[in-house]
Amino acid sequence: MRSMNSDTKARLLGLIGLGSVAVWLTISIGSSFYLCLVSLRWPKLPVRVVSSGVSTGSSNLGTWWAPDVDYVYLLNGRAYHSATIRFIEPPFYEKDGAEAVLAGYPAETQTTAAYDPKDPARSVLEPGVPPGMWKKALIPPFFWALTAYIFYEIVHPRRRWMLR
Repeated sequence: MRSMNSDTKARLLGLIGLGSVAVWLTISIGSSFYLCLVSLRWPKLPVRVVSSGVSTGSSNLGTWWAPDVDYVYLLNGRAYHSATIRFIEPPFYEKDGAEAVLAGYPAETQTTAAYDPKDPARSVLEPGVPPGMWKKALIPPFFWALTAYIFYEIVHPRRRWMLR
């Protein structure tokens, strides 16, 4: 067995880190997309919007706004509370975007929500994948491709294209 040089060791460490990020992204984004897709088949029921507003905060990218809705519904004689509008929500860096989502959910109004028959406490006002969010599904394959490329560079040191 050959010993690894310091460049190969660094690539291997990078491969482990990048592979971990790829796994984490696949699980986190994949589970959100899974919930978006299965929620299309969930039964719907009437809900009452208790409160509706916009929350705000700041990050390195600037100030963001998020739609904030609390609703209640009755199922089999039991009351459930939820605040899920969508399972995947794009960031809003203008208040108008968050307010546009809230336009259909003013406080003290009736609307419908889809609920998970296996877990009735899980519900969503807007089932399915929101418009424009499909591009988020490309993030995990990008990281997997990058991981595969670094693996190739480690296994085939004489065929290295970029990492010399």
